[in-house]
Amino acid sequence: MAFTARRRQPATVRVASLDVQHSHRRSAVVLGPVTMPSLDELRSRFAAMAAVGPVARIGLQPSTARVRWRFTPHGLDDAVRAADPAADDDPMVLLAALREMPDGGIRVLAGRDHLAIDFSHGLGEIPLLDLLVAVLLGGVDPSEPALWRPYRHAVAPLPAAAIRAIGLRPRRLLPLWRHHRRTKPAATAAPAAGDLGVGPSPATRIARIAGAEADELRRLRDATRPGVSMFAVYTCALHTAFADNGFDVDPVVTLPFDVRRYLPAGWDTLASFSAGLDFTVDPAAGPGGLHSDMGCAVRMARPVANLVVSSVKARAARWARRGADWSGPPRPRMRLLHSSIGSVPRTAWSFSDPAEACILVASDPAGPCGVTVTTATVPGALWMTAEFHESVFDAEQVCAALDSVPERARELLSRTG
Repeated sequence: MAFTARRRQPATVRVASLDVQHSHRRSAVVLGPVTMPSLDELRSRFAAMAAVGPVARIGLQPSTARVRWRFTPHGLDDAVRAADPAADDDPMVLLAALREMPDGGIRVLAGRDHLAIDFSHGLGEIPLLDLLVAVLLGGVDPSEPALWRPYRHAVAPLPAAAIRAIGLRPRRLLPLWRHHRRTKPAATAAPAAGDLGVGPSPATRIARIAGAEADELRRLRDATRPGVSMFAVYTCALHTAFADNGFDVDPVVTLPFDVRRYLPAGWDTLASFSAGLDFTVDPAAGPGGLHSDMGCAVRMARPVANLVVSSVKARAARWARRGADWSGPPRPRMRLLHSSIGSVPRTAWSFSDPAEACILVASDPAGPCGVTVTTATVPGALWMTAEFHESVFDAEQVCAALDSVPERARELLSRTG
């Protein structure tokens, strides 16, 4: 059975308001080394995934203003291209070349043994990219009907998650209300704003923590902070590293939470389904305090509530695009967003040389003063990718901060008390 009957494919598709909201931002992934199929094979597999229909998210044309998106699953060859041999599979060079390609929902660039993909967050996030990579590299057959069963629902994922997490467990409403009351911003005078005198200047920097060093940090965590997640450790280490390298860092950090955990059993979605929650980094409480706050957020279903509120706000605002506000205090305050995509690969593909495995995940910062750091674990290493505006933050200082993260993590884990 295949999903290629053209007469059944709709010209437009109604998407969730969250899709429209997220379509303002883009991400890029560069990974390798992998055994690269031919360009014809890549294009054929990309087209086969698009032919499945809108549920596969390929072929949708994201809009930042409308909930009905065009679905054009044919003529996608231009979205998949071969890299200039001169790029020599340097991830940063591939990333720059990828962003020179014609704009679109998803763009794929194939190097000799590295694959680069740029995509709109309106289409999805890591689960979509993970499946797409598996399809492109031949590990998954998109014509298999069972593959798409978890993504086909009569009810949209967000209402289903909200009903299951909160509607069927109303006792969560009280802690949610208490959290809202406790964290409601106080009415304080806003800092004097002025023109930053700069414009957008996207920049990407990467750092690698070798596997032996990452293992050492995990052993130290097990000995001194058992039960505390390494994500909490690295978040606090990043915050400290940026502050120690001369940046004025906001104590509030944003951490994405996957809301798929609240879906009914057997359900999934390839659309964006993560909630960015704010937490205050308390130097006295350290990673243990942050880990505890994160656990409380999960137990009260705060990620679901956040997505519901975001969806309502987006709909009320009619998805009007707001330009980035390039005004602010004389010394910009860095706002950190830390995301982890976990261990890669997660599905049916593999690195051709695990010892050389590399992954770069560059996600647009939320605003001029934002810095998005994405961590990912590959065989033998942990990679960190920072995306920011170098007209606002010095790139060399960002590099120094990333390089110092292991030492900051070691110091946090070695503290007594």
